[in-house]
Amino acid sequence: MRKDLKMLVKDRVQPVHTVVHEEDSIEKALTSLRRKKVADKIIYFYVTDEEGHLKGVLSTRALLLQDPKTKVSSVMEKSVVRIQESQNLEQAMGLLSQHRLLALPVVDENQKLQGVIDVQLYLEENIDILQSQRNLELFQILGMTLEEGIYRSPWKGYTKRMPWIFCNMIGGLACAVISHVFELVLGRVLILAMFIPLVLSLSESISMQSMTQSFQILRKQNLSLKRLLSRVFSEMRTAALMAVTSGLLIGVVSLLWQSGWRTSATIAVGIMTSILLSAMIGASIPLLLHAKKLDPKVASGPVVLTLADVVTTTLYLTLATVWLL
Repeated sequence: MRKDLKMLVKDRVQPVHTVVHEEDSIEKALTSLRRKKVADKIIYFYVTDEEGHLKGVLSTRALLLQDPKTKVSSVMEKSVVRIQESQNLEQAMGLLSQHRLLALPVVDENQKLQGVIDVQLYLEENIDILQSQRNLELFQILGMTLEEGIYRSPWKGYTKRMPWIFCNMIGGLACAVISHVFELVLGRVLILAMFIPLVLSLSESISMQSMTQSFQILRKQNLSLKRLLSRVFSEMRTAALMAVTSGLLIGVVSLLWQSGWRTSATIAVGIMTSILLSAMIGASIPLLLHAKKLDPKVASGPVVLTLADVVTTTLYLTLATVWLL
């Protein structure tokens, strides 16, 4: 029977004995660990200060191969994924899965190390990790991270999430400015304005689908450049089929407004090219962010949607101006 995933981490935290002090030398740290006669399984060596605040993690390689006189603080990894004891087990599982860790240090509100949650919890709780990961990715695509879900302060939530809203606002304002620039063609061919929401909706949907496919590609281990390009080209071929289908269908439907075949052809071609470009944006942005060592899941969603809107609006109205005026 599955346990309640809403159970607080502090209720399932395990003690950790593989703790060393940041001011100790490697030699002193090893001596301290031997004296503890650790009987538990050893996963990570955590580094704290004299007051017990978590400061870093020390690799086994550094502990065994570094000069014995080297200070622990100079060779430890300072960036440590951690979880608050006030968070729940579902959030702990999400972090373990996201960062592919075997254990997760648990800290209190003052960042003092309380213990660990280890990967054994997967087996004990019989948790549906795949569903948790999907939920995590959904939040990240929207411009949020898992940790933001536990902020109790409205201001903290605001400062973390509002920048992505600004990104979407900028995209919307840019589309408004573009529409103003092309007001002449919109004024003369009113049906073009009627189809703008549909064009944007199609482009946004396709771009998000392509972005999701790129995330799936990035999950693969030892992904070669050749295989990466092959998957991207395959996605673009799929997008091309959807573009042709959508463009022809909407183009035919637009004939019902009796605006002429040139206008319908403009709408059809605008939709086709917009979908192709949006698919390219959706597929490439996560890969580019990954190549730059940035988190593609957090930044991709808002960026892709903004670029898709701006590119689609510009292309659609440019084609209309060239062909209809």
